[in-house]
Formats: sequence, C-alpha cells, structure tokens
Amino acid sequence: MFAVRTSGTEAAVDGDRVEFRLLGKRGVGGLVAARPVASGVRSRAVLEVHRNYGGQRAVALVGGEYVPGEGERMDWRVRYWETVGPAPLPGLLPGTLLPGLPEGLDHAAVHGLQPYLDSGALPAGRLVVDRAGYDRESSPLLFAKATGLLLHVLLAGAFGVPVEPIVASWVETGRVPASLPSA
Repeated sequence: MFAVRTSGTEAAVDGDRVEFRLLGKRGVGGLVAARPVASGVRSRAVLEVHRNYGGQRAVALVGGEYVPGEGERMDWRVRYWETVGPAPLPGLLPGTLLPGLPEGLDHAAVHGLQPYLDSGALPAGRLVVDRAGYDRESSPLLFAKATGLLLHVLLAGAFGVPVEPIVASWVETGRVPASLPSA
C-alpha cells in the first residue's frame, strides 16, 4: 500500500480489500467478446481518495480488476450494492467507510468511466469495478473522478507502468494523465 497527500487531497492504493466487495446482483456493463490473454497480467487494486472542497470533505473508495484480452474492445462491468445497515470498516486512509455503492454513487462511478469507454482508446480486456466504500460525506463527483483514476491504476498495473506517479499527479493537479497506460 502507498499513500500520497497534499494539503487538500489524499489518495491511497492497495492490492485488494475483500471487506469492500460488492456482492449485489445489480450492475451495468458493456458486454463484448474480449477473451482474456492466458499470459496477460491481471491487475487488481483498491483506491481511496479524500478531497477537501473549501472545508467540506468528500470521500470515495473504489476497487476492481483488469485482465488484458484479445480483440478490439473492452468488456466492462460496474457492480452495485445497496446496503442495509452495514457496519463501518477502516479504509485505506484514516477514518471508516461503509461497504457498498448505493444509488447515486453507482451512476457516478459509471460516469467516471464513460469518457474512456467512449474514446475507443482502451486496450481490449475485461474490467470489473467490484469494490466500493462510502460515508455520508461521499460525493458523486469524487466517485466519478476516483473511478477514472482507478482505471488508470489498473491499466498501469497490468502493463508494468509505475502506479505511484499517476496517483501523485492526480493528487497534485486533480487530473489523471492525458494518456492511458498501455503495452
């Protein structure tokens, strides 16, 4: 695990946190024929971000997996899970989060991926967003940004690109790098 901090933004990345697994049956995705490559490197990560918007703190935790594949398009899914009275769990950064991706934040997560999915610049493979955590200070805007950053982290991990500079750039500028990591 590593964390990057500035005065108003924090981000931490870890390999996995199964306690934030999304088990629900609801979800959205783009189904395409993208066979995983047997020798491809599977990349799994969980990302938590905190951002201070003029005194109001926002929090988002998202995680998933990317497996490189053959073909021209990406097979992708975002799983949702509406929780009923979940117990707070420690996140990657100080504080606790509720596991799940409730309504409102689920659409924001998909919205964060949409520009990349629409661009046609994503490598073939299979992407699943299946980890999430939130609290009462979570915002749809931060969930959208966190999911876009997670995509960069997962692709970097799969293609052997260092992840920490990507996250540090986002923490410092609020934007992900202009190009997606690829082979």
